[in-house]
Amino acid sequence: MNGRIDIKTPTTSSLFKLYDKIPANQCATFRSPTEGVLENTDLSRVYFSCDNIEKLQNGIRNGVYQKSNGQYVIGPQDMDTLKIIMKSVFLQHSKHRQTGINEQVQELNKYVLNYCINQVYGEAQGYMKYIEDVSTLSVPMSNPVTEHNEKELQQKPWF
Repeated sequence: MNGRIDIKTPTTSSLFKLYDKIPANQCATFRSPTEGVLENTDLSRVYFSCDNIEKLQNGIRNGVYQKSNGQYVIGPQDMDTLKIIMKSVFLQHSKHRQTGINEQVQELNKYVLNYCINQVYGEAQGYMKYIEDVSTLSVPMSNPVTEHNEKELQQKPWF
């Protein structure tokens, strides 16, 4: 490594300090996601359920893995951010039909996955570029090269 900071290989003591004290593997349903806006329906209950959130998490992870050709293996994403995206998609694209609940949920999930996969993939690319930039020393520009013409000019007499 010739960089300023070596963040490609962190020490194990710093790894354990970075873990959050709040358990990240808990999946709670999104209680009253449409409160004050829409009435709770079968569609909203199925769409905001813990099982569907877990499907979306796995879909995002799989989508980023496939889009990067196996280069990026990401962990579960932030639940609150995912729920905000889900609520936005639900309010914009839900059809609120009483039949075909599973098909409607699949359609809404496609919107969420299309948005999230592109976002997370772009952020992963940016983070990897950041790691590369921080871990390597910047190379200064080379000295300028003159394009001086070697001809010698002579002043001709006027008379």
